[in-house]
Amino acid sequence: MVLPVQIGKVIFKDVIDEIQAVGNVVAEQRVVVTSEVNGRIQALPVEEGSQVKAGQVLARIDIREYLLEVERLQAEQTSARKEYEKTLSGLRPEDQEKLKAQANADQSALNLAVKVQKRMEQLVLDGVVSQSLLDEANDKVARAQETLRASQAASAAGGSSREEDILKSRSNLDSVTKQLAMAQLNRSKAVIRAPFDGVVISKKIEVGAYAGPGTAILEMIGSSRLKAILEIPQRYRGKLEKISRIDFKVEELGLEFPIKRNLKQRVRVIPDASIFSGNIRVQVDLPRKINSLFPGLTLKARLQFDTRRQIKHVPSIALVINEKGTVVYVVEQGHAKRVPVRAFMERDNLVEIDDFTHQLNLQTQLILRGSGAVFPGVKVFLTNPQPQAKPPFNAVEKGKARPKAGQRGT
Repeated sequence: MVLPVQIGKVIFKDVIDEIQAVGNVVAEQRVVVTSEVNGRIQALPVEEGSQVKAGQVLARIDIREYLLEVERLQAEQTSARKEYEKTLSGLRPEDQEKLKAQANADQSALNLAVKVQKRMEQLVLDGVVSQSLLDEANDKVARAQETLRASQAASAAGGSSREEDILKSRSNLDSVTKQLAMAQLNRSKAVIRAPFDGVVISKKIEVGAYAGPGTAILEMIGSSRLKAILEIPQRYRGKLEKISRIDFKVEELGLEFPIKRNLKQRVRVIPDASIFSGNIRVQVDLPRKINSLFPGLTLKARLQFDTRRQIKHVPSIALVINEKGTVVYVVEQGHAKRVPVRAFMERDNLVEIDDFTHQLNLQTQLILRGSGAVFPGVKVFLTNPQPQAKPPFNAVEKGKARPKAGQRGT
């Protein structure tokens, strides 16, 4: 069987991490600052009536439990990463040498058993020994052959890892990494800071008391400067330090404006956000010079974070989801080969991927049209031996690139 396929290329491009958010313009801010984690209140270094600056410590929760959890998960992550790297490369050289040595020893044992077998055959012919001794010699030869086959198979398998072993090891590493990130986030939440400049008007808890998620710590009010209150996914909390630009749009006024300077000082998390919604509330100081803004306006915002360089992408039509997970197919020596990947966000018909087995590069012949019909090892022929710089990305463009007369379709 030979299947026609259309090929394309793996694309490397920079990725700007960004999200869209909707919020409101507010004036004076009044919030009840709450705890986001469990623990005993260790310190409350502010008093009622105190003037506080944005980022100033309002309370500290005992973090010893969180420190131990972070240390434990860091050790697990190190172990999981070593195991993953070991799985990618197969056995260590010394382990491979042991397997080879065992195979050589089993070969010697077989050679000896064969010599004894031949000697016994002659002695039985000469009538010196009984047939039972020859039967024992034959059995030893058979067992030596089986042992040798097993050791040779183990030696051959020691040089590489199975695809499912790689996937399992990678999944374990990802799981531990996510647990570590959550533990580090919880550790950082044990220090409660002022979300903006303002005044502490009342304390809600005392030192030594036990606080849980949602426990009120204190109440404060902010200044009268206009601010934008946005709600964004919890996973972006740790990325706020890397924010590079915010573009605002107020449709009611037909107004658009960016903020690019001093974002670390302008953007702050409001600790009273609901921890159960999966989102956090963020406060952004708006420019004073925009006089047309007033409290109550709804605005849209696009937040841009750091740029990741030369990230691998594939056209969305190249991805295949089956019982093995998400894969792409490539052409290797005239046959289809399956390559496992992890797929992320799609932009402009290109999907960001994690090529965790490191098999894809600029020279890879990536199967686009026909990827859903091929299977590992099937022979293929290319309908476009010289793929264009921009391969067809969607069903409409696929229809424009049909095989010439006489060629088979998929």
